[in-house]
Amino acid sequence: MPERVLAVLRELERADEETGAALADLDRLAGDVDSVRARVGKLEAFAARLPAEGEARAAELERSRVEASAAQRVLEEAEAAVLAAGPENAHEAKRFRVRARDRASVADRRVVEATKAAEDLENRVAEATIEGHELHAHARELAAELRGRPRIAEDAGKEPRPGLDGVEAWSEIARASLFVARGQLSAEREAVIRQANEIGALALGEPPSAMGTGALARRVERALG
Repeated sequence: MPERVLAVLRELERADEETGAALADLDRLAGDVDSVRARVGKLEAFAARLPAEGEARAAELERSRVEASAAQRVLEEAEAAVLAAGPENAHEAKRFRVRARDRASVADRRVVEATKAAEDLENRVAEATIEGHELHAHARELAAELRGRPRIAEDAGKEPRPGLDGVEAWSEIARASLFVARGQLSAEREAVIRQANEIGALALGEPPSAMGTGALARRVERALG
């Protein structure tokens, strides 16, 4: 009889360990799915801002180029004025040229800054496109991991549709399915632990506790020694 009790407890301990490992795996997958969802959200927010941000960058670049062109014409006029100035107004002409040079320098710097801002936005668009493809590939990998698993909804194992919308829709299904599967596994694990404690209580002749299956099996083994 003691051997039979210990055998059942060991079997329940193995079931507990297997269920715990399965729960850890589901937690890993849920974390990956949540990460995909978060990155999709950021990309979608960027895409929503892109039209207005692109227009603003283009407008700033055009404005800076117009100002630089105007400043260059003024500088040319100032250079010509210095050459044409007589002794009585040479000093004033040179002061005008200094101001014109400063204005042209500032305008040129704004063109450089606006050009860089526009190029940075283009780079961000390219990076977002690459990240979108990477996310879709990662979502396909996760879907393949979920495919055919017990307790996981069939739709969670299907490949996402193309685009961020497809990945987002799949992630919602996968997240919900993982949540349900985890709840079922947790309930099964609790039942295993409860059953082990009930058996242990009978073997030890004391009220049931909430001891882990491994510790309980070792305690019963020592008691029945």
